[in-house]
Amino acid sequence: MPGVVLFGATGYTGRLAAHAMARRGLDFKIAGRNRAKLERLADETGGPEIAVAAVDDVDALTRALDDARVLVTCVGPFVELGDTAVEAALRAGCHYIDSSGEHDFIARLIERYGDRAQAAGIALAPAFGFDEVPADVAVSLACEEMEAPDAVITFAVPTTGSAGTIRSGLGVLTSEGSRVEAGRFARVTAGDSTRWAPMPPPLGVRLSTSFPFAIGRLAPLHTHFASLQTFATVGRPQYVAVRLARPLLRAVLTTAWGRRLADIAASRLPEGPGEAARQKFWTVLAEARSGHRWRNVIVTGRDLYGVSGEFLAAGAEAFRAEDFGAAGVVSPVQAVGLHWLQKEMIELSVTIETYESG
Repeated sequence: MPGVVLFGATGYTGRLAAHAMARRGLDFKIAGRNRAKLERLADETGGPEIAVAAVDDVDALTRALDDARVLVTCVGPFVELGDTAVEAALRAGCHYIDSSGEHDFIARLIERYGDRAQAAGIALAPAFGFDEVPADVAVSLACEEMEAPDAVITFAVPTTGSAGTIRSGLGVLTSEGSRVEAGRFARVTAGDSTRWAPMPPPLGVRLSTSFPFAIGRLAPLHTHFASLQTFATVGRPQYVAVRLARPLLRAVLTTAWGRRLADIAASRLPEGPGEAARQKFWTVLAEARSGHRWRNVIVTGRDLYGVSGEFLAAGAEAFRAEDFGAAGVVSPVQAVGLHWLQKEMIELSVTIETYESG
């Protein structure tokens, strides 16, 4: 029986994860709702087993997990569709990994499922792709050996995305997230505040706006921050658009007809960026301060979707090991360790640079 089950395997990120698992020689099964698409993907990836399971069918997915050690899911938006996979993993007694970047879903995962997973010895590891894996590594390195640091994480990413990412991104744009202020969680929404971020060359100093990235909820699982803020670089027109469009989008997307229109619009978009667009660079900057000490860590790479697929496959490989011992809701760094993730990133040609006080 395959030790890993990949749910949502025929989506854009799911296919990349399936190919990454095949390259690693993992014994895995692919699951989803469309048998014909699953069969085509199986032909491309060495003939893994197939299981048909709809996104709302917990029983079917639980059966697909019989004797599996790890469930990897790419089915989103997670805030709408993610609970089926979590419940199935808990029923089947296997570890869980997902590609989510949605703060609301991760907060729900912690509050609703965390204690249950901890008691069962099951790890729930959300956001095991871009953008939270590089961010978790960057902020962990930046804050290493600091007491109650003040930290800022800034993302500079390509504007092209898959249809699924765009759907999820609209939800994130209109939702509230978490920052840390005076050691406590506080509310943050897109466009609340701005700063000039000291991004590395060739980006240079860039306007950035607050954004509710999931790392704002994940990093405090392992680090006590005095403060933690998350930002995304934007052009001035983008910032104005965020400020003006957010209230309207929030009003529309809270209605059934608004969500339906968003689904229709997303379905007409290309499934994902082309090869040229995928080769654009992304950068994550983590700045940490504690007393007179400071440290900046810069993580840079290409192909955020390809990197996500590789992270998901690498995570599945680590989680299926007999000596894997994490339990409860864990960040990527908590799940597999900082140095393990650094090694994986270096093998993916992701660069990590550190600058600090003497």
